Amino acid sequence: MATKMCFKVNENKVFDEEIVTFTYVKGLAFSQKCKNVLSFHSSVQEQFPTLKILEVSTKSYNPLGVALSAFNLKLDGRPVESIFHSSKVFENGDCFEFVKDFAPLDAKKFVRENSVGNLRGYMFNGTEIPLETKSLFYDFIYISALIQHPEVSNCLSDYDIFTDIEFNEKKGVNCQARACAIYSYLLRTNSVDKYMVSMDEFKKIYELAR
Repeated sequence: MATKMCFKVNENKVFDEEIVTFTYVKGLAFSQKCKNVLSFHSSVQEQFPTLKILEVSTKSYNPLGVALSAFNLKLDGRPVESIFHSSKVFENGDCFEFVKDFAPLDAKKFVRENSVGNLRGYMFNGTEIPLETKSLFYDFIYISALIQHPEVSNCLSDYDIFTDIEFNEKKGVNCQARACAIYSYLLRTNSVDKYMVSMDEFKKIYELAR
C-alpha cells in the first residue's frame, strides 16, 4: 500500500489537500506508473464517489491530463517545466536563464549539475521572486500558461479533484495538480482576472486556502 496527496477544489477555501491510501504497483516502467494512476484514482473515487478526477501528468490515461503536463504545456512557446528551472536563482547568484530553450529534462539536469548552493528565489521577467510562499512562483507561471491555452484549460472547472502520480509531498512542494485545482477554483468563481493581474494579487489565493 502507498499514500498520495490529491487536491480537491473547495469553493470556500480554494482547495483541500487530501491524503489517499491505495494499492501500489512496484516498478519504474511507464506501464507500472499508469497502473498506479488507475489504482490511486480507484481509491480516490471510493472516498469521493460523486466527484470527477483528472490525473495531470504524462502518465494520465486522459489525453487532457497529458496535454496539461508541465512538460507539454507551454508559456510563451516554451514548456513550463523549462521556464521554471531557468528562473531559479541560487545563493551565489547563478541563474541559468538560457535553459528555458532546453527540453524540460535537459533543463532540469543542467541546472541540477551546474548550480551551487541552496535555492535563493526566482528571476522572472526581470523581477526576483523570494521563496516566501513556496509554490507561489510555480503555480503562477503554470496558471499563466493555462490562460494562454483556453482550448485545453477552460474545461478544468468540470473537474473536482486533481492528482499527479509523480508528486511526493514529503520531498517536493510544487505540483501541477495543485495549480490545476487553483485554476478550477478561479474558473468556477469567475475570478481569473482578479487574481492573475499580478503575482502580488495571486499571492492572496494562499491566504484564502488556509
